[in-house]
Amino acid sequence: MKGLKSRRDIEIDFMRACRQSEELMEISSGLVKIAGSGLEDTMLLLRRSFKGNNAELFYNKAEKLKNELLEDAEELANVAGSIYAMANVVYEAEMKALEMVC
Repeated sequence: MKGLKSRRDIEIDFMRACRQSEELMEISSGLVKIAGSGLEDTMLLLRRSFKGNNAELFYNKAEKLKNELLEDAEELANVAGSIYAMANVVYEAEMKALEMVC
């Protein structure tokens, strides 16, 4: 069995997990922006000149892509939240164990 981590190691691990969670949240936010205003602005410009059956097929695919991006963004946000929650639980448990030994 491994020995207990030092307080510094516990804090570094927690900070690393928090940073990873924040990065995933930033990616999630970026996907929301792309799916929202970024894609919408592009579609508005296309709708001015691209018309017909093929255009409607394209717009339907773009809408499907938008929905998939939003679902992926939500999933990433959920993963980020889970990482943070688990990191917090581990941090608290390791600190409590460290205090019991010291």
